[in-house]
Amino acid sequence: MGATQEFTSGYGRVLTLAGAAIGLVALVSVTVQDGAGEALRALPLVGLVVVVLWALFWRPGVEVSDGEVVVRNVLSTVHVPWPTYREVVYGWSLVVRTSDGDVTVFAAPRASATARRVRRGRAPLPGAAPLPGAVPPPGRPVRSLQATAESVGAAIEARHDALVAAGHLDGAQRVAVERGVTTTRRVHVVTVGAVAVLAAVSVAVLTAG
Repeated sequence: MGATQEFTSGYGRVLTLAGAAIGLVALVSVTVQDGAGEALRALPLVGLVVVVLWALFWRPGVEVSDGEVVVRNVLSTVHVPWPTYREVVYGWSLVVRTSDGDVTVFAAPRASATARRVRRGRAPLPGAAPLPGAVPPPGRPVRSLQATAESVGAAIEARHDALVAAGHLDGAQRVAVERGVTTTRRVHVVTVGAVAVLAAVSVAVLTAG
């Protein structure tokens, strides 16, 4: 049918890179002024800040493909096969409703009224998701750094409508029930563990004086 569409936040990525750069500068400054030992003591705290920024602002995103919608949130990734999809709802952020419950999309907040007016008055930026009906290059994912509830919701609805029109979802709900097709959620165990370890080490270093 079409290429996979990937949505992430450009602002979030800039913020993460800026945080990492500030952390690196801080470590270099501590090394120059107080020595490598003090820099080593500060390393867990800097690492904690960078990992948290990455988890909050870099990693979250949405992938829309012919097979499913993948929602990467802060603490987990949810796979929504099309037979379980019901609709999208626009609240403070995008919500994907499925036969197994609602999935809130952390990476797709509702655009402000000002932002919506600005977008209506200009051409789409490079890298933005194609409009419904556009044909992306075959075999290449279409990436967008404009992950808003409106842009992601439009992409999900357009892909679902195209799959329905092509007949790929005929009887999908019945087949999903018969074969036990459900949404699946994978907790980011490594990320949660890394934050917990870095937080514990940082507290230990700070309390040790």
